[in-house]
Amino acid sequence: MIGLSSSYFASKGFSVYDSVEKAYSLGFKTIELGATHSFEENLNETVQKIHDDFSDVFFSLHGLFPPMKEKHWFNPSLGLTELNKKIIDSFFVFADLSGAKLIGFHPGFLYEVSYVESNGIGETKQLKPLNEKTSWKNLLDVLGYFEEKNKNNLILAIENITSTEEKALVYGKKFQKVFDSFPSINLLFDLGHSLSDKTYPDLMDLSEKIKEIHLHRPFNGKIHQPVTEKELELLKPIKQIKKIPVIIEHFSEISEKQILEEKELFESFF
Repeated sequence: MIGLSSSYFASKGFSVYDSVEKAYSLGFKTIELGATHSFEENLNETVQKIHDDFSDVFFSLHGLFPPMKEKHWFNPSLGLTELNKKIIDSFFVFADLSGAKLIGFHPGFLYEVSYVESNGIGETKQLKPLNEKTSWKNLLDVLGYFEEKNKNNLILAIENITSTEEKALVYGKKFQKVFDSFPSINLLFDLGHSLSDKTYPDLMDLSEKIKEIHLHRPFNGKIHQPVTEKELELLKPIKQIKKIPVIIEHFSEISEKQILEEKELFESFF
């Protein structure tokens, strides 16, 4: 199920609908509604139209979709704040509108963070450090709320983000603590992040929990670069790889030609 994140076209300034249409025109029948989009009025109607017009597409949601008027990072480390409950509620509303079968989200930060945009890509700015013990309790509260709201048994997947600079609350072997507490929560395995922060071996020990993959690699100091056969070899331990969405996650500096080459490489490899 090789797919593309709509964030690729969002980083080029395309609307949500046009991003999906562009991804579909490239031959993708698996599309992640990504976190890079800007706020749009009447997005409910737009996403319902996407569902109707692209009824043969497998959709997933990621990060912070739908986009809010003011861009935020979804930070479970802050617990069940009114904002976090609103974000989670919106995830499920838009999963229903789009027909999405999977919601992927970040695991929380060890800081309060603000949203900074750089070349169409969202990045974090670290603010006040957070207490790790309190952050874990807050994360578990958030996961409990996710389960409570998950009336349609969607796949819920928590992503490995880079653990450098103590940025991530959960990384490497610590994901086991999440899965022990909430067996219904799964892993959104980000290949590029796992390679840049050297958590790949730990996460492969949890490979049976992987329900979605973000496909990119680190190269020359950047992480969202096209993969080669060398990186695809690293995905072989994931036995379910042909049955789950594998989402190419790039931004505007990567060409459509490169994306199609990567799609073809993956399809020929697997």
